[in-house]
Amino acid sequence: MKRWSGRLSVLAVLCTILLLPVAGSAQESLVSANPAEYPEGLVHAVVKGDTLWDLSAQYLGSPWLWPDLWERNRFLTNPHYIYPGIDIVVFPPPARQYAWEVREPVAAPQDQPAVTAPTAAGGPAATTAAEVPPAKPTLSISPEAFVRAGEFLPERPTGIGSIQGGEQDKVAFSEADKVYLSLDKEIPEGQILGVYKVRGPVRSATPRPVSGYVRYLAGILQVTGKRDGKITAVVRKSFEDLGREDMIREEIPSYSPVVLREGGSGTEAFLITGKYPKVALASEDFVYLDRGADAGVTVGDVFRLYERRGDATWDRDKEMADVRIPVGKAVIVKVLPGSATAYVTSSTQTISTGALARQEIPGAR
Repeated sequence: MKRWSGRLSVLAVLCTILLLPVAGSAQESLVSANPAEYPEGLVHAVVKGDTLWDLSAQYLGSPWLWPDLWERNRFLTNPHYIYPGIDIVVFPPPARQYAWEVREPVAAPQDQPAVTAPTAAGGPAATTAAEVPPAKPTLSISPEAFVRAGEFLPERPTGIGSIQGGEQDKVAFSEADKVYLSLDKEIPEGQILGVYKVRGPVRSATPRPVSGYVRYLAGILQVTGKRDGKITAVVRKSFEDLGREDMIREEIPSYSPVVLREGGSGTEAFLITGKYPKVALASEDFVYLDRGADAGVTVGDVFRLYERRGDATWDRDKEMADVRIPVGKAVIVKVLPGSATAYVTSSTQTISTGALARQEIPGAR
C-alpha cells in the first residue's frame, strides 16, 4: 500500500510540472525565414488583406520589422497599403557571379628572385582572414515593447480621426472587434492604421518646468470597406482597450535594435513623467526626459537615475547639501527636439517623477 502511495505521489508531481504554464521569454522570439533556403530569392504574390506588417511577421519573425520589406520594395508609395496583383520582394536574388579569366603568374627571372615581405619574426608573411569586429551590445527589449515606448510632445498631437462605434455596443474594443471609423480623409480598403492613446497636458514638477502630452501606440486597425456610408475596420492588434477618445494615425512605429553607446558628456535631465500616470516608476517602465536632440542626447545613451534629497546637518546655520541617491539606470530609445524617451533597465527602489537623470561618463561611478 505504501509503495502504491509513493508512486501516486510521484505521478502527481510529474503531472503538476507538465501542466504548469510555460514562462514566456522577455524577448520576443524572432523566428524568421532563412534567406539561405531561397538561393534564387523569395517573392510574395500579394493577395487581398495582405500588409507589410503581416508579411514581416510571416517572413522576418516580427511585424515591427516592416521597414525592412519597404526598403526592398521602394515602388510602394504607402508602406501601410499593398494590393493584390503586385509582387513583394522578401529576399532579393543573389548577386550575379561572373567568371574571370585566370592567368598563370609569370615566373621571375633566375637572376631576379621573387621578393617576399618578411614578418616581424623574419619568416614569410602569412595570409589571415580579416578579423571580424565584436558585436556591439544592444538593449534587451522585445520589439513589441519597443514600439510602445511613446513620446512626450510639447503640443497636443493630432490624427486623422477616431473610432465612432462598433458592431457590438461596447465602451471599449479589443482584437477581432469590428468597428466604425470617423476619418478626415479617404483610406483604401486593406490599409492598416495605428490607434494611439494621448494623455495630457502633463506638467512636470522639476527645476525646469515643462508642459506637454504623452502619446503612445495602443492598437492596430485594418480598414475593411464601407457600410451604410461608414468606414469599417477590424481591430488587428490591441495592447489595451481601445476607446472612442483614442486617436487614429496613419503612422505605424517599427523596431530597430538599440546599440548601447559608451561614454557621454554628462548631460543632466529631469524625469518629466512615465508613460502611464503612475507615482512610482520602476524597471521596464518607459519615462520621458526634458532633454533631447538639441542637447546632444542620442539613442543608445545610458543615463543613471538619482533621487535628490537634502542632507540634514547638525549645524542649523549651514545650508542643506544636495544629496544624489542612485536609484536606477535607463537607456534612450527615442529622441525628439526638447525631449527623449528612455527605458528603465534597472532600479534599486521606486523612481519618482522629477528624478535626476545623468548621462554616464566612462570611468565614473
